[in-house]
Amino acid sequence: MKFVMTTMALVVSLALAGCDAANGATAAWPLPQATPAPAPVAPPRDVAYPGTLRLDVDASDAMRGIHRIHEVISVRGMKQLTLLFPQWIPGDPVPPNVLDQVAGLAFNVDGKRRPWRRDPVEQAAFHVDLPPGAQEVDVDFEFLFPASAAIGPVLSTPTMVDLQWQSHVLYPAGYYSRGIQVAPTVTLPHDWQFASSLDGATRVGDVVRFSPVSLDALVDSPVMAARWMRQYALSDDPVPVRLDVAADTESGLLVPPEALDKYRREVAQAYKLFGGQHYDHYDMLVWLANDFGPAYFEQSRSGENGFPTAFFSDQARYGRSLGAPFHGFVHAWNGIFRVPATMWTANLNVAPQDSLLWVFEGLTMYWNGVLDARSGVASREDALRSWESTASAYANRPGLEWRTLQDASEEVLIQHGNNIIYPEERLQPWPDWQLNTLDAYLQGQLIWLDIDTLIRERSKGRKSLDDFARGFFGIRNGSRVPVPYTFEDLVAALNFVTPYDWATFLRARVDSVGINTDLDGITRAGYRLTWSGQPSGFQQASETKSGGSNLSFSIGVNLKKDGEVTSVVWGSAAWRAGLVVGAKVLSVDGRLYQASVIKSAISDSRGDRPIQLRVARGQTEYALSLTWDGGLRYPHLERVPGTPDLLDDILRPRP
Repeated sequence: MKFVMTTMALVVSLALAGCDAANGATAAWPLPQATPAPAPVAPPRDVAYPGTLRLDVDASDAMRGIHRIHEVISVRGMKQLTLLFPQWIPGDPVPPNVLDQVAGLAFNVDGKRRPWRRDPVEQAAFHVDLPPGAQEVDVDFEFLFPASAAIGPVLSTPTMVDLQWQSHVLYPAGYYSRGIQVAPTVTLPHDWQFASSLDGATRVGDVVRFSPVSLDALVDSPVMAARWMRQYALSDDPVPVRLDVAADTESGLLVPPEALDKYRREVAQAYKLFGGQHYDHYDMLVWLANDFGPAYFEQSRSGENGFPTAFFSDQARYGRSLGAPFHGFVHAWNGIFRVPATMWTANLNVAPQDSLLWVFEGLTMYWNGVLDARSGVASREDALRSWESTASAYANRPGLEWRTLQDASEEVLIQHGNNIIYPEERLQPWPDWQLNTLDAYLQGQLIWLDIDTLIRERSKGRKSLDDFARGFFGIRNGSRVPVPYTFEDLVAALNFVTPYDWATFLRARVDSVGINTDLDGITRAGYRLTWSGQPSGFQQASETKSGGSNLSFSIGVNLKKDGEVTSVVWGSAAWRAGLVVGAKVLSVDGRLYQASVIKSAISDSRGDRPIQLRVARGQTEYALSLTWDGGLRYPHLERVPGTPDLLDDILRPRP
């Protein structure tokens, strides 16, 4: 009986469905309607928030990386409180992406729990309805650090912590960051030391209290905490500049005297370049550990740097990276004090625009390299090798056929991350065709070399980009108040140094498609890129160290020691043959893959006799035919005889 009833019900439902289908063409069925948008979160206003936020961070559980945060926020006269978790860092184009590491959120008024709700549109906003007469709200939550790099940046270990305030505070919506005062306190692991650019630190036991400070200044001042730390003075004139080092062991704190001397010279050269400073003291924070980080952010009075344990002690391995902490130091002028107007935002939840990233990062890359050479942190040979590497790597960027450098600057926002710092960024399958944020860094660096050499040429050596640096970044000496600038401001400052149609010059390089990478500065500096079948000593040493093969300048592919493809140049012979990243070359012309085998095949190749490859992708094997007749090609930066060596003057230390 049950079977019969079920069968009848099915027949009836099918019949009704048939009727619906028959009538569907004429019936006026209601169409779906969008749900009304919720009220937006209050935009920031340039007024002071009433009262000072009390912020207590318990960082004592470094072993597990669990930080417990307690806030007390004045809410007198309010009916509802909306708090924001920071999503952006002042002067940084990369979103922190750590909202998912917040847990245990609770709100209490007079000891009674209050329910909260997340904003349906702004996921970093939290709303709490307040009872009548509420004076203060107690806020509690945990920030959970990843313990493995497979999850995210490891910024808390049993021996060291990088406490970044932007991940340890909720703040009221509706106000500029500078209008919110915060009184911060940190509880450290027992007997740990600390360093920070925050002022007024007083310590009782393991509890450190800092002077009240505005929210934007707080986020600009991370805290280094470690079991072992050491501070080195780099300069006291005109204000203190310090190198703060944390290491996994006490013996790992030693920085060789020759490295310190080079750092002190670079600080001095920076002052000669910019002609002033915009901090009352500066802390160069360096964490030395193989299982820490990556940590890299820049601030107005400090810079975060996470490096391998042997960064200072093994100069044979890391010597060419010795100047890396000065990238953040240069940002104290370019990017923090003088900041593109579209990157300066009212609070920590307004997204910046990165349209001038080729200045923010490209010019910082340029000055970092120049100051490294002027101070001896990098040798002249290393500086030339760096220019050779940048010019050759970016000489062929087919993506410029369809995309402007200005638009490529937005890639960090498009991908919502940076895989150097944040693992969740999607890597690009064809970066030279798609272009990415690194183009703003490195193509930007080449543009600024072009500008420097053009100023020198047009002024007959009387002016240089040094004059622009002093006039643009050295203003308001001692001031820490940011000075935003526009493209027009940039053009006016360049014209003040050397009159020229700089607007057209720059628009042609950053706002145009169908162009080539700007190598005019290399040429004007008295150098040229040449190509030969033999790698330089440095190129050979690099391949020997990695075990891979850089064939990007010949057939257009980079390979690991075992034949795995790590990059393919768009439009190259390897690209036309069908090679892709992740494929593995098994054999070359019937011989098992080795670097020497494929290089020999490239050297002997002719257009009428393609190279035969056997390739695997996962469990699938297939054959590819690669046509190439150009032999092996390696780039070399050479002097052009009879031309002025402008690079020599650019890299020469200033007296």
